[in-house]
Amino acid sequence: MNLIATGDEVLSTILQEDYSSLALLPRVEKLINKEDPTLEDVLNLCSENQSLLDKLTRRAGFNQDSEGFAKEILFKKGLSFLKSLAIRTMNQEVFQLPLGLLGINATILKKRSVILARFTKHYYDLLDLSADDAYLCGLFFNFGHVSFEKLVQVQFLSGNNFDDYRNDCAKWTAGALADIGFDHVITSFIEDSVQDLFSTSFPLGQALARIGNGLLINVEESSSSSFRGSSGIDRNLLDATGLTTREIVNVLKDLTRDYKGGTNHQ
Repeated sequence: MNLIATGDEVLSTILQEDYSSLALLPRVEKLINKEDPTLEDVLNLCSENQSLLDKLTRRAGFNQDSEGFAKEILFKKGLSFLKSLAIRTMNQEVFQLPLGLLGINATILKKRSVILARFTKHYYDLLDLSADDAYLCGLFFNFGHVSFEKLVQVQFLSGNNFDDYRNDCAKWTAGALADIGFDHVITSFIEDSVQDLFSTSFPLGQALARIGNGLLINVEESSSSSFRGSSGIDRNLLDATGLTTREIVNVLKDLTRDYKGGTNHQ
């Protein structure tokens, strides 16, 4: 490992090597925004990585080669379907905790992250974001945990206390995802996740994500399926949203009940 490299550079390399579906997402977004994408454009996305293609086609229920899959996407399903497919595939891959340093396992972290993603997506209109951007803001809100363990694993970081590196990991995660090609809306949301609420660029979004994240952690720690700790929501966070406790808790209850392992992107 090149110790001269910065944390976000090291992390960007790790994430792109380990998670092909993560690196695919910004490329799909770029193609969606392109005027008149061609079959060749889609084929280039679908043919570069056979392992990733196998995952995508299996998750979509297709049994086709790269050209057949590309035609299915461009002429029938659409690029938005490919983006949703990439997100669902990514949800199953990226929440790895190889060292088990954080007191939670990958299954718990994935569940929290996916439910929080659906929670922030529920409010995309209020947040004035696209539905997918709102989803990804919530999905990566806790991704610093993954970044921490990955950086310890390659000995870029020493020690096993995440709190010592929480701020750095948020910054490095944001930088790595920006390098991979994720939009500034998402990367700034990650970097701001450890800042004082009113020092952030998006207090409303941060308040919603912090409330939802806190409630989900309370449920995890109490080994309960109810949100009994909802009365402990920080009043400043709640006031920043303009919502009531009941409104927020009811949304989270529904999303938690409907969780099916992160295999569907809603």
